[in-house]
Amino acid sequence: MGPANARLGVLIAAALLSAGFVPLATAKGHGGGGPVNPQVAGICDHTPFPEVCKFTAGRHADKYPVIDAVAVLNMQVDAFAKRTAAARKIVAKAARTGSPAQTQALTFCDTMYMNTQDTIGAAQRAITFKDKGTAKIMLQLAVQDFQSCDRPFQQASIPNPMLKMDLELSEMANNCMQLANMM
Repeated sequence: MGPANARLGVLIAAALLSAGFVPLATAKGHGGGGPVNPQVAGICDHTPFPEVCKFTAGRHADKYPVIDAVAVLNMQVDAFAKRTAAARKIVAKAARTGSPAQTQALTFCDTMYMNTQDTIGAAQRAITFKDKGTAKIMLQLAVQDFQSCDRPFQQASIPNPMLKMDLELSEMANNCMQLANMM
């Protein structure tokens, strides 16, 4: 790992911590996040990534008077939107210190994350109207947007520092799509 990649790794870790995100791996046992509302946990158990769901949605249960699949979906989509915003901050910092090829690829990722934010907003509006079909389509488009982030890195044969973040976003999006099925 070269000095530029080491700096990039430190920037990514610092951005995640400053944004209030701890690694999703700590979701097991709810690493410091406190106990998860049992109703949230029960709904999250029906998602493809239940620990991610519990960790990201579980801490917001006290904001909802009724805990049902729609409430957990709203919690998860809100967390997904915040994680996407954090990804954009990481990309912006990383682009300032990367090589020209890496900076160009990261700029493309930023555009994809911006598109993801737009589609998450559309999904949130669809959820408000209980439009399951539109919500799922918008969430699928969001997945396609951030999965596209890897393309310029592959084409330039350089490592993608956003790969782990993209995986986490994918897990959250898949949980959202499953929760949308429960609306």
